[in-house]
Amino acid sequence: MKTKLLTKNELAEASMILKNEGILAFPTETVFGLGVISNSEKACKNLIKVKKRHPDKPFTMMCSSISQVENILEINNIAKRIINEFMPGPLTIILKAKSNIPSYLDLGTGYVGIRIPKDETVLKLIDMVGVPLLVPSANPADMSPARNTQGVLNYFDGAIEGIIEGETKDMSPSTVIKIVENDIILLREGPISLERIKGVLQK
Repeated sequence: MKTKLLTKNELAEASMILKNEGILAFPTETVFGLGVISNSEKACKNLIKVKKRHPDKPFTMMCSSISQVENILEINNIAKRIINEFMPGPLTIILKAKSNIPSYLDLGTGYVGIRIPKDETVLKLIDMVGVPLLVPSANPADMSPARNTQGVLNYFDGAIEGIIEGETKDMSPSTVIKIVENDIILLREGPISLERIKGVLQK
């Protein structure tokens, strides 16, 4: 397979790669991501294989709006307030999945992480595809995330269908929190602190 290099002006071709169940790398406001459509188990399995990722770890779902996931995740009042304050932005929220969610998305955990990126190109791409994307960082398991086009090529040249060329501006992955009923659990410290998140709920 030849990995195709695309510019930000070639989103129609990039979206077709995704719609055809291919893997597309692209820069976000944190690190480079590897994306596949969330409504294809085949694409999800290919992503696991390419990343050499342990198959019992669910992928984060990247959305262009919260309405995209309201039918598969439980979004309580705490989650809504945090989403309204910090998304789009470098925050991933792990929420309880509804009972009808496909098993390959939550892998039996009952939870799925969501993120709305603060990058107009990525948001436009998701809208063009029409469904949320599963987007881990662009690196094999236990390696550092790629931060530019060459870094992605070094890891995945010939193994993925396409790359939207670019370079990431921030060096830190998103903050990750998990919401269990009314509790907020910090799983990874990032650009948005837990104190800031909790501060919003005290307003």
